[in-house]
Amino acid sequence: MSASLALVADQSKPVEALVPAAQVVVLKFGSSVLRDASQAPAVASEIYSHVRAGRKVVAVVSALAGQTDKLLSEARSLGLDHENELLPAYVVLGEEKAAALVAVACDRVGLDAIGLSVRELGIVAEGPSQHARPVCLKGDQLQRALEAHEVVVVPGFGAVRPNGRVALLGRGGSDLTAVVLAAELGLDHVRLVKDVDGLYDRDPAVSAGTPLRYRRASWETARQVGGALVQHDAIDLAQARAVEIEVAALGRAEGTVVGDRGAPPGPVQ
Repeated sequence: MSASLALVADQSKPVEALVPAAQVVVLKFGSSVLRDASQAPAVASEIYSHVRAGRKVVAVVSALAGQTDKLLSEARSLGLDHENELLPAYVVLGEEKAAALVAVACDRVGLDAIGLSVRELGIVAEGPSQHARPVCLKGDQLQRALEAHEVVVVPGFGAVRPNGRVALLGRGGSDLTAVVLAAELGLDHVRLVKDVDGLYDRDPAVSAGTPLRYRRASWETARQVGGALVQHDAIDLAQARAVEIEVAALGRAEGTVVGDRGAPPGPVQ
């Protein structure tokens, strides 16, 4: 059962938005579209299209394909068991490396980009170290980075506990990172870039016949048909904070918008 994911108010003085929400978009790129370093230029191209449209971009990235399992295996070979509080800090190195890689790819196409670490980003989370819940965004590091740069690339999946140790946000936690940041930046929309162009009534990779795609899906429909495509904790928080989730493929304009209002699926045009 998921822990409650309602963000509590930050006890520090609220940080004034340095960049208007209307000028910012949060994009999340998972390991399905960032399988290895050779795919970083395609991700940078997607980011570039949003900057060209006049927006600043917060790009949340997952580790490259297979890296999380590799890091977990390495840590366990050193004797770190699943409950060891040092484990998350080692595991999120995969996301931090991917964030640095995408920032470099953005720089190569002429974008003014910067990468932040999990600690610099400042998502604070409480609860189990492997599946913590976000409670606030601490400080103004993200806002200041947005003010100074066109693109801010950040690692998903990781957060910082009140005791200063790193925590993980559960499998698929980069989706949750993206929703947290969109909500805290005052956005009503977040775009999750996947290897499929939206939610379907059945898995298009294994189903016979022609699967139908949802142009709009309710929160409950997304929970039912999304499977592992969108983390359920992310859906819960997005619903609580009124942040619509768009699930779309790399380089595709259309996808599925998840929110309060749904509609029956139809054939892909």
